[in-house]
This record gives sequence, structure tokens and C-alpha cells, in this order.
Amino acid sequence: MDNEIFEGNAEASTEPTSAQERLDAAQQALADAEQAVTRAREKAGEDLSDWLRAAATESLAQADRDRSQREIELQLAAAEVAASVEKASPVVAEPASKAGEGEGAPASDPGQEGPALMFATSEQFLHHQLLPLYIRIIDSRNNTWCQQWFRHPEALSRVDALWRAWEHLRLDGKLGSSVWWKDHADPHMAVLLSQKGPFHECDLERHKDPTPIPCQTAPEGWFVEEGGIPFP
Repeated sequence: MDNEIFEGNAEASTEPTSAQERLDAAQQALADAEQAVTRAREKAGEDLSDWLRAAATESLAQADRDRSQREIELQLAAAEVAASVEKASPVVAEPASKAGEGEGAPASDPGQEGPALMFATSEQFLHHQLLPLYIRIIDSRNNTWCQQWFRHPEALSRVDALWRAWEHLRLDGKLGSSVWWKDHADPHMAVLLSQKGPFHECDLERHKDPTPIPCQTAPEGWFVEEGGIPFP
């Protein structure tokens, strides 16, 4: 009987061993990914030309995506080890006084905050990522641009939207880049660079404050507020 118990414990202990190996491999992969991010960040911080800096920034984004994937794999491997150990260990019932502690409290989520932003502001994104990649002819016959773009509310909103979409989609190593170009960069930049767009009264040499489209205020009571009665 003692031999049966010994054999049973030995059989149970083999399962956590393979899970532990996967955990060790995941930890090493994450460490390698961290080093790759550090190297890419150092390269992106060097004194480079605009297009080389944009390429280095893209490499950093890829390294950051790889690190995020390794973090997920590490979490899965750690959970697998914990499950294997729990399966091999005898179940010990908790005292009734502790069983209800923390009921209803949300579990902590270490990944809730998400990865750090690549750029601190939309202006940094514009100067170091968007414009170095988005090369277009700017003249009186093709496209227009205002160097004081930040004085145009529409441009501010669109560049901010482009930045936030890029920060989110860069983490998708498969379709993120394509989706950002097709669904975000091209439509927004087409409007910003259009000679009928927000910079239509500006050029590379001068800025003119935008004039809002004229609009009159409707008579009082014309629009019914939410929850109001539409008819007298």
C-alpha cells in the first residue's frame, strides 16, 4: 500500500515539472524581449535622420508588441504551474470565518493599466512618427499644410485621434498597422492636407486663424430637451 501511495505521488509530481519548464522558458523569453525593447529604445533615442528615426520607432513598437505577447505567455505558464500544483496537492478546506472574506471584491488585474504609451503627446507622435512617414507634395496645386497646425481645433482633434489609434493598434502585430493606415491615417490625412480642409487659408509660410462656419441659434423652445414633451 505504501508503494502505491509513493507511486501516486511520483506520478502527480511529473505534471508540475513540465509546466515548470514552460514557465522557465516563458521567463527567459520575456527577459530576451525586455532586452530587445531596451536596445530598440536606445536606437530610437540616437541622433538619426527623420526617416531613420521613424524606422527605429517602428522597430521599438514591434519589440514592445513582442514583449506584451511574452508577458501574456508568462502569465499563462504561471497559471498552469499553479493549477498543476493545486491538482497534485491535497485540498484543505478553509475555516468558515475566512471563506467569506473578500466576497464580492474585484480581483486585482496586474495587466489592467496596459503597456506604456510610446509617445507622451500627440505633438511628439506627429513630429517623430506621422510626418516622417507621411511624405506628400505640399504646394498650391496639390496639398496644403499649416506649420501652426496646433492653432486649428480640427487638426488638434484629428492628430490626437491618429495618435491614440496608433498607440492602441501598434500592439496588434498582425493587422494593427494595416488597419491604422487604411482606417485612420489615410482618411484623416486626406482631410487635413486637402486644399478645402482646415488649412485652406494657410500655407507653409503663413497661418490664418480658422473661422467657424456661420450658424444661427434656433428660437427658444425649437428643440425639445431630453425627456421633454415634443408637443404642447
